[in-house]
Amino acid sequence: MLATAVDVRATLDFLRTPVLETIAIAAGALPIAILLGAPAAITIARGGRAGVVLRALAAFVRAIPELVLAIVFVVALGFGAVPGTLALGLSGAATIAKLYAEILESVRREPEEALRATGATATASFLVGLVPAAWPGLIGFGAYTFESIMRAAVIVGVVGAGGLGSAMITSLNLLDYGAFGWYVAALVALVIAVDSASGILRARAPAWMALAAFAIVSLVGIVALATSTHDPWHAFATAPPRVITYLARAIPPAFTPTVIGNAAWSVLETLGVAIVGTLVGAIAAIPLAFLVAGVVASGWVRGTGYRPWSVVPAFVARVVLVIARSVPPIAVALVALAYVGLGPKAGAAALAIHTAGVLGKLFAESLELGDTLPAEALVASGSSGLAAVAVGIVPGAFAAMSAHLLYRWEWNVRASTTLGIVGAGGLGQQIFNAQQLLHDRELLAYVIVAIVLVLGSDRITQLARRRFELRTMER
Repeated sequence: MLATAVDVRATLDFLRTPVLETIAIAAGALPIAILLGAPAAITIARGGRAGVVLRALAAFVRAIPELVLAIVFVVALGFGAVPGTLALGLSGAATIAKLYAEILESVRREPEEALRATGATATASFLVGLVPAAWPGLIGFGAYTFESIMRAAVIVGVVGAGGLGSAMITSLNLLDYGAFGWYVAALVALVIAVDSASGILRARAPAWMALAAFAIVSLVGIVALATSTHDPWHAFATAPPRVITYLARAIPPAFTPTVIGNAAWSVLETLGVAIVGTLVGAIAAIPLAFLVAGVVASGWVRGTGYRPWSVVPAFVARVVLVIARSVPPIAVALVALAYVGLGPKAGAAALAIHTAGVLGKLFAESLELGDTLPAEALVASGSSGLAAVAVGIVPGAFAAMSAHLLYRWEWNVRASTTLGIVGAGGLGQQIFNAQQLLHDRELLAYVIVAIVLVLGSDRITQLARRRFELRTMER
């Protein structure tokens, strides 16, 4: 018993520092994202020249993968949690600015205009007439942003920003697979805990609870940064001039023939990884979605009877989806490298597994939110439950499922540009090599190529959604 207690204490000791650094990065990035992104969203929603400029700036920053931002901050500021916090805070701010602006723009403005007509100030009219109607969406997307930041906090550690990512890379280099397994388990536990807490907030949490959660997370971030990093406040204060100095050193970017050739081949690899990962993941997600969707798992559709045998498959599928989407693709890629070797195969496998977890959940929600009346009418006329689902539910959910697939494609293009950093091919490999060799001008050139690739992908999917009127479904 004493030996077991010693083993548990030793395990907790070697997990403490990387877990604390990961929490510091994620919890420290959230207040930066909110404090920068929320005012920008308000300015964008109100329109005007400043709003147009901020909208374009947010789109540009969102096009830069978090790992690329982390590399820039690590090169400029050195190793540690501060570069990761700044990278995720800036990326999160751009996401918050875009999503919050869209929410504020979609809310009916009649209450705000009525208050302005009675003589209320612009600020009072906005806070009273607009914010309450937008509050559920603001809270929901704020919680979603923190979920994304927690997952990304592991990714940025791979390039030297501390936390579980750095610990996982070190354990694999030392062939310490036991430690790697513990780090992955700690990561999954963190992500599941954050997902559960954000789920509670999204379920119509009152304003005081949401504000209290934000205050607690901010306080945890401050304490964790202070205890896990040496003098983080000096690093924050000196970050702007040091980043500017680094960018000045990297300009102009070195678009040499060698760089252009490497970039062109790496773009093809990156797109190949994204395409294969998205398609394989989507194909795997479809049966998992049918197993967990309530309209199918609990007796196909109302009127066909409850099927007790569906409980176990539904539970297993739900567990698989949770695990698949809880582990970041870069962690899955590290494992895949041991089985398929270096190159894009590992990246495609990692994206396929993660995509199956995410799309399985989203596809199931689309099926559940669809109109079940056509399927029930088919059952009443004598059709089987399977035929009723295929004909009465799937067509109605198809648009939402297609929209989720396009959003996932956008995400996978971003992810595939960075998976190469761990040897999974694509632009990430070129970016990582340039960072390690301190070739700043080449690094900037590859970063520009990655940004153009992501912006181009986003633009194509945006046109596709607009052309085919693909939107996620709301009941």
